[in-house]
Amino acid sequence: MKCETCNAPAVLLGGACVFCRTPIAESDAPIELLTYLQRRLPMAKYKRFGLVKRGEVSDLELEVDGKRFRARVQRGQLLLEPDLPPARWVDELLAALSAKASGDAELRTRLSRAGWALR
Repeated sequence: MKCETCNAPAVLLGGACVFCRTPIAESDAPIELLTYLQRRLPMAKYKRFGLVKRGEVSDLELEVDGKRFRARVQRGQLLLEPDLPPARWVDELLAALSAKASGDAELRTRLSRAGWALR
């Protein structure tokens, strides 16, 4: 399921999309979240599934102002570091990115074009 407003995988926080804050009825914290983030955050390090490495992203790592965020898929489950529920993890990542974007015009533009609400 995707958010109709920002087209992000549906991850809910307080009954709304964690990315753009649009109200959404349900969420499943999909594994596609890693591929979605990789496409919008070029500074992230990632690994893909498959022999030719063209499948979905299986491991995503990003450091924002000294704070490390890692998400990986293991045996079909989404594992997050820091160990938080998916919505809180994305919210913390976006808060860190928003703080960094206050001094980085290019990052601020990327986040705004993605349709994400800055914190």
